[in-house]
Amino acid sequence: MWKSILRKYRFSIALLLIFLVLVAFVDKNNAVDNWRLNRKIDELEVQRDFYLKKIEEDSLMLEKLKDPAFLEKYARENFYMRRAGEGVYVVR
Repeated sequence: MWKSILRKYRFSIALLLIFLVLVAFVDKNNAVDNWRLNRKIDELEVQRDFYLKKIEEDSLMLEKLKDPAFLEKYARENFYMRRAGEGVYVVR
């Protein structure tokens, strides 16, 4: 039974297989390149989310730095700045 079906439709089956190979590997918009591009899109979306979060954190820090008291505290803690006549002691 299968042999008779294969003989009858062998030309159609061969054309179908050739078409599938062309679509999957040879065509300009082939399946392999689409898969790679989708992976790259996923990676770029992860990076976008990271940078959006970083922008939000930096914007919050910028707002805080507009307050003179916070600015002074931040400068003293992170850059070891001091007023005239004060000493800075680093304890680790």
